[in-house]
Amino acid sequence: MPRGGGEGAVRILSVVGRRSPLLWAALSSLALFPGCGGGGGGDLPPQIEGYGLTVETARLSSTLHLFNFPEYLDEDLAREFQELYGVQIVQDFFDTNEAMIARLRAGGEGQFDLVVASDYAVEILREGGFLQPLDLSLLPNRANLHPGFVGLPYDPEGLYAVPYQWGTTGLGIRGDKVSIGPNTWADWRVIFDPARQLGRFALLDDPRETIGAALLYLGYSVNTTDDAELTEAEAVLVSARDRAVAFTPASTGRDLLVAGELDVSHNHSGEIAWGTDEIPAIAYVVPRQGAVIWTDNLVIPAGSPAAYTAHVLINFLLDAQNGARLTETLRYASPNLASWSFLNETLRAEHERLAVSDMLSGLEFIRDLGPERRKYDELWTRLKAGAAR
Repeated sequence: MPRGGGEGAVRILSVVGRRSPLLWAALSSLALFPGCGGGGGGDLPPQIEGYGLTVETARLSSTLHLFNFPEYLDEDLAREFQELYGVQIVQDFFDTNEAMIARLRAGGEGQFDLVVASDYAVEILREGGFLQPLDLSLLPNRANLHPGFVGLPYDPEGLYAVPYQWGTTGLGIRGDKVSIGPNTWADWRVIFDPARQLGRFALLDDPRETIGAALLYLGYSVNTTDDAELTEAEAVLVSARDRAVAFTPASTGRDLLVAGELDVSHNHSGEIAWGTDEIPAIAYVVPRQGAVIWTDNLVIPAGSPAAYTAHVLINFLLDAQNGARLTETLRYASPNLASWSFLNETLRAEHERLAVSDMLSGLEFIRDLGPERRKYDELWTRLKAGAAR
């Protein structure tokens, strides 16, 4: 299947945006580093020692095809990897896990060498036979991961996925635009209870996240398949839909919050962190009823033409200093414990407060529901069409 873009192009959009709209894919043919690196070991020594790994350059591919959320890789790290190993990173982009899964299913094997996939998506891909097991001997820097990010529910044996970044999904609030104090903000009622609504708000344009938020507001699991609970959540969402400014991708919600066109944005932690950099009055809160915790992972698709090279890149990104640079660029939390000591003072303090034993309290991973996921799909279709059960 054609991979798009020019051969040997490194297609990386700068800064951050884990959940950006598909229009970024139209920009994915941008070649930022043409002509860098020989690739495939052409002018390289037989072996390259570094990052705890002896790399056999004859086994490296000249290009590595990465399927990723937009703006979700540090540009300078990509350049350094290319210069060190002679491998050009070519990116293609998706806006949701559902779009990524559909692309992998439709295109067959060999489209991509490395994919970024969220927790429940790893579960779907693993159970569907779309992933190959990792060669852990090629990933010595996997030891840098925090123990709390090893053996997670979607990959209990740690054989298919390497955690990349993690975060939560809560509420971004313009403290300078709302009339009530911050002690009341951390509550899903500020969007789901008309009597407690803070102001203009947007919901994430993401079925599992937004249905999950309504379920949490009601005191239910984000993974429930109970028909009565889902019906109750649908009624809450219909009311919210009729009062909301819009359903937005995460980056759009962030931008509208920064522009003052929203007072509240249902959004991801990292997006709101970037908004706070621009407007210090923007706060991020995790509602008291609970929230979604997510982990994005690096996985290697079955039939990857450059699986060895993909392992080399994963190990490179797992380096402690490289992991810190990723976090300082992307602004999401790092599962790389060894990287924390290299973070700037503010980020290091934030990470040190996130002891994993406390981190998981009140937070829930989205899980794959198998055939029962159709209930969420049908609910979302009705909601977006303006209908109700």
